[in-house]
Amino acid sequence: MKKMKQISAYLLVAFVFIVANNLKAQDQATTEKPQNGIEAIIPDLTDQQKTEIEKLRIAHMKEIQQIKNQLDIKKAELKALQTAENPDMNAINKNIEERSALRTDLEKKSAAHHQAVRDLLTDDQKVIYDSKTARKHQYGPQAGHKCNHQPGTQCGNKNAKGNCKQ
Repeated sequence: MKKMKQISAYLLVAFVFIVANNLKAQDQATTEKPQNGIEAIIPDLTDQQKTEIEKLRIAHMKEIQQIKNQLDIKKAELKALQTAENPDMNAINKNIEERSALRTDLEKKSAAHHQAVRDLLTDDQKVIYDSKTARKHQYGPQAGHKCNHQPGTQCGNKNAKGNCKQ
């Protein structure tokens, strides 16, 4: 019974977090134009390309938001399972596998979205798009962060204040 209460509490916290994030994102989406949209990355986009890319972007965001919400819930469930008085390793392993499947699905959908956007571009625009978006999917110092240190340790990057969180 105590385990169920603990799991319920974690799920409630995760649900509140997800709802709060969605409300914040909706508020920002209605009040702000994207400053770093695709127009800032790719030169000479036609109005038709901009419209089609925006449609793809919105559909992709809706699709992946559901997966991200599920990942947040699974993360909270995993924490509850791991901190239980008698942890059930079968349930923990099942949760880890479910989270891995969700992350794989998320990555596949992102790759499909990237290709759908590329299909709308000219050859010159594709080169620029690929070079600008490739950095977004890398990890480590080559991903735009010039430091090569452990997260949370002192950062040598003068733009990072104090400890770097990356």
